[in-house]
Amino acid sequence: MKLYGFIYREVSLKKEAIGGFISQFITPLMYFLFFAFSLSKTVNFEYHGRTINYLLYVLPGIIAIQIFYSYPVVSSTTFNDVRFGIIRTSLLGGGTLGGYILAKILIESSVVILASLFLAFIGVLFLNLPLSLTTLLQFIIYLVISTMFWISVGIVTGVKIRGELTRNMIFALLNLPIIFTAPVFYLEGSAPPWIQILGKINPLTYHVVGLRGILLLGKVPLTFWVVSLVLGISLVILSIKLTSEVAPK
Repeated sequence: MKLYGFIYREVSLKKEAIGGFISQFITPLMYFLFFAFSLSKTVNFEYHGRTINYLLYVLPGIIAIQIFYSYPVVSSTTFNDVRFGIIRTSLLGGGTLGGYILAKILIESSVVILASLFLAFIGVLFLNLPLSLTTLLQFIIYLVISTMFWISVGIVTGVKIRGELTRNMIFALLNLPIIFTAPVFYLEGSAPPWIQILGKINPLTYHVVGLRGILLLGKVPLTFWVVSLVLGISLVILSIKLTSEVAPK
């Protein structure tokens, strides 16, 4: 099974679980409409010398949540691939581990890009989000790099944690701490010290701040590109290594 076969299978899984696929679009939109709007549509504050609306500030964070939620989706499908021997069968049929993982990254990244562009264009239409072609290109590249990390986390947990109840419990326990210690909803640097300390070791922080810098300022410091790229590549390598342990020798 070559790369095309793996991609075809990932697309088929999306079609079979159409409800979960739709929820990947609806969940971040609901966060934006209900949580952000419920706080205020009229709150304005300074961000890097610019006065911006709170909803515009939150928008990149909502997009980052969309990236983060690719992790449990991939974790579940990978677990089933291991459980039912799909990985072993596919590799015996001529596929490669690289093709298996690349297919997951391509399909899940495509879903994230579509949902994120939808949210970004909401920002353009209703919040006066400045979105040039250069900014859009940076935004998509940073999205893919960030999504690589969380997809790889999903593959790692799907391969190593065989109990479905355990995997669900881990996600439930980590879900809110990861989202709320990253500066998704609060102003960067304004949280209590212990939240800021946790935020610095939270990978989602680098994805939120990076996307926010690109969308609102048109750029992000090189440090964030490097950190996000190192995190993404490191987890891809780890996912390949761990997946190889369930592959036929």
